Amino acid sequence: MRALRRIDFYLSFIKFYGISSTKRGFIYVLTYMAIPLAELFLIYMISHGAFLGFGIVGGLLTVIASNGLSATADFAYLRLVAKIQDLLVASEISPNDYILALMLSNLVYSMPGILVYLILAIVFHVFNPLMLIVLLLLLINTSAIGFFISTLIPHMRYGWGVGGLLSTFLTIIPPVFYPYYFLPKIVFLVTLPLPTTLSALIMQDESGLITVSNPLLTFSWILLVIETLIFYYLSVKFSRWRSV
Repeated sequence: MRALRRIDFYLSFIKFYGISSTKRGFIYVLTYMAIPLAELFLIYMISHGAFLGFGIVGGLLTVIASNGLSATADFAYLRLVAKIQDLLVASEISPNDYILALMLSNLVYSMPGILVYLILAIVFHVFNPLMLIVLLLLLINTSAIGFFISTLIPHMRYGWGVGGLLSTFLTIIPPVFYPYYFLPKIVFLVTLPLPTTLSALIMQDESGLITVSNPLLTFSWILLVIETLIFYYLSVKFSRWRSV
């Protein structure tokens, strides 16, 4: 019975936060798609189409990562303004249930952008089914980071700035839209542990855009999985679930 109530909670929250947000605020869907599409256009024009594949893969990663990180503000809004978290604290819903519901809702909200880039990836022959596993890991990773930080935000005014800053830092600076070997070695090593860098290395290799050495590819897979587990654990165990 408890499992059925959890499923009912997930479906209700997806309808409330995922589906309704997509329907009523479709302008925001266009907004999160605008930046990666603009970057795709610039990459196409500057490289005369040579780096189009990188723009498509990078756009797919950016849609997932930016929505997970930018959702820091949304999560803070649900806690500080809508008081959804206060209501759930008084129920049998656990932080784990709430975070899973947020992640699933975020996946639904991101679906229009994901579908657009998946179609582009298929049309331009840079799609590999393994990319879906990477995207799922990145979604969990960035959503967990966003939720953890949102519980530490004391006032809503900081939410939008923190979310936007995280999104920009983790999707523009790392080699998401270009090959990793374009970066100076020291810069690449500094950005390597970032989840977007790890995801980009794997997806660029699996899509055939570049060839990543087996040791680096294996390291990227292992570290991405470990980081995802760690960030999810931290978001469940150490986030501020209660106000007092």
